[in-house]
Amino acid sequence: MEVCVIAKCTYKSETIMFSVSSESSMVDILKTLCLRFRGLQLGCFTLRYSVPSYPSCFLETDSDLDLMRTFLLISNEKTVDILVKDLCGISEYSGDFCVNKELIACEKGESSCSSTVEDRNEFLGRSKRASAKPLLSNEWETYIHHVGQKFDGGAEEFRLKLCKYALEVGFNFLYAGNDKKRVVAVCSNKKLEGCSWRVYASRCEATGSFVIRTLNNVHTCAGRIRESKSKMMRSRVVSSLIVDRIRAKPELKPVEIIHEFKDYYGIDISYYHAWFGKELAKLDVHGDESKSFNELVWYTDAVKETNTGSLCTLDCEAGINRFRRFFVSFGGCIAGFQYCIPLLFIDATFLKSKYKGQLLCASGKNGNQGFYPLAFGVVDSETEENWTWFLQHLASILLPMGRVVTFFSDRNQGLLNAMGFVFPGWPHSYCYYHLKQNLISKYPKSGYGKLLQDRVINLFSRCAYAVTEEEFKVAMEELVIVGSSKVKAFISDLSRDHYANAFFKGMRYGEMANSLAESFNNWVGVFRDLPVLPLIEGIRQKLMVLNSQRRFEAEKWTTVLCPEMETRLCENAEAGRTWAVRRSNSTVFEVFADYSVMVDLEQRTCSCRLWQIDGFPCTHAVAAILAKRDSVYDYVECYYKTDFFRKAYESPIFPIPDIGKGLGSNGSAAGVVLPPITKRPAGRPPTKRIKVFGEFKRPLKCSRCSVAGHNRKTCKAII
Repeated sequence: MEVCVIAKCTYKSETIMFSVSSESSMVDILKTLCLRFRGLQLGCFTLRYSVPSYPSCFLETDSDLDLMRTFLLISNEKTVDILVKDLCGISEYSGDFCVNKELIACEKGESSCSSTVEDRNEFLGRSKRASAKPLLSNEWETYIHHVGQKFDGGAEEFRLKLCKYALEVGFNFLYAGNDKKRVVAVCSNKKLEGCSWRVYASRCEATGSFVIRTLNNVHTCAGRIRESKSKMMRSRVVSSLIVDRIRAKPELKPVEIIHEFKDYYGIDISYYHAWFGKELAKLDVHGDESKSFNELVWYTDAVKETNTGSLCTLDCEAGINRFRRFFVSFGGCIAGFQYCIPLLFIDATFLKSKYKGQLLCASGKNGNQGFYPLAFGVVDSETEENWTWFLQHLASILLPMGRVVTFFSDRNQGLLNAMGFVFPGWPHSYCYYHLKQNLISKYPKSGYGKLLQDRVINLFSRCAYAVTEEEFKVAMEELVIVGSSKVKAFISDLSRDHYANAFFKGMRYGEMANSLAESFNNWVGVFRDLPVLPLIEGIRQKLMVLNSQRRFEAEKWTTVLCPEMETRLCENAEAGRTWAVRRSNSTVFEVFADYSVMVDLEQRTCSCRLWQIDGFPCTHAVAAILAKRDSVYDYVECYYKTDFFRKAYESPIFPIPDIGKGLGSNGSAAGVVLPPITKRPAGRPPTKRIKVFGEFKRPLKCSRCSVAGHNRKTCKAII
């Protein structure tokens, strides 16, 4: 009985159909596939067919073909789907390779030596022939294949695919004509060897797409082979291949791009092509930097519309409408900050984009000891005027809350002057870490030795951490004696009210440094080389995700306090289990540890002063509370409790869709915001902060013997 079915064969993104009769053999099918699919070679692919309940059946021999026909007859099926798959390595599919080769060899009456080759390859060990690694560029050879082929992306898409096709096939071409309406390319060997390869494509006026009009896809020049370096690998080709990577990882380095192209495409590219390709990809993803400032007009309105309660301000120079400053604090952050510890860490970090500038930030601290970004802004430089403008906007957020906040910052003169003007009388702590680095710079190891440097820093640390005025006085007197005139000059213009525990007016909750602001700067570091709008929007998206994660994470907590503080409270309780506690009255206790201290539960004080400094019950206080049989949680600040943490993240930051961004009318000439005027300094632009003298450096470690103190070149260890 005659059985004829329609086979739908799919290879990569193309599908062909042909009939399979009772007389058809595997050789007929293989010949048809190799003839119809360009680039398909015998022995380099396998066939799998799909029938109901069996999605991947082998199709390798005439017996497999007979079984397929029989099954389709019984199932009353008229069509069958066949998938053509490339082989990743000959050794992995040696059976398929041998069958296909032997089928053709038998038809020609020739002998096949494929089994001999496979046996030889099997026993050669490390000397065997290596199999080719599948590359992402393998499909490029199918990009140009027939007359009438359409390219919806126009001339740009056609040029890119033509370059990739030439790269994969292994030849170079020249443009004989190249404009918006037509592209004519010929083989670069046309003049020397008279190669006839030629392609002509032009724009279809009806659809705007590009169509191949004529194609001579046969080369008459010398043999071609795909090389790892090619003139066809241009920056625009690099850009088209890494645009998604740049969108996901803006900080991708050119060196990483070079390695990825070698690993994934088998192509060597220069550092210039990698760097410039990245710049083009950034332009495709983020747009023109100069136009990004004008989009802030739309963004300011969008923030207020989508995130109710937000404070967002764009400030431009009067008359010329040139960008000066931008401030934003999202409504969700403002609503949640009143449930955070009353601390704010202020800092600035430089931007790396074309127009430079400074990113100012104000970050709080939640009850679980994590940072809580409250507000940030972009200014042209870190000046007193810009700091005053930034802090005035911050004051409009903080003053209505009705509580005093302690500020942490470095000693930037512009910031100090602005703080005294905007927040007079509010507690302001200098960063202990920066003070220590400033003092280290006055005692370089080369002139004074490490011993003196360590001694001076140790005494200064004792002054800063001293809990009583007496301890501070003793440490300071010794510091002046050891450090002599340099220390006297250092502390002469350094008010002890801004750094010493014993004299600080206000609550620091155990904080001494501006580390949370540095954490925020590091957290947003990946956006610092982006244009201004992608920078701000990138921070918003990251902040939105962070707040959402913390909100869902807090829902799982079962403790009264946040996990970090619950652990700390348990450790304090364990430390005082063996101490004797004596009651004086209903609220006053004497605790006998290594020394005796007085704890007043009503005033929430301890004579060790750690309760007052940290704002959290010390070990002595916890021992007294447990002796009184009160709940320890009643004596802990509400900011450390789980319910306050949940309230801090209760109000979400909402998305800002840009689907209608181009439909507004703020693109008129009167509303155009010009970019700031910047002067590029000589040399390569810096991308890393210049570390101050004495700042921590990574210790030298040998990569050969893993011992610190020397490198591999000078290593003398016997291994």
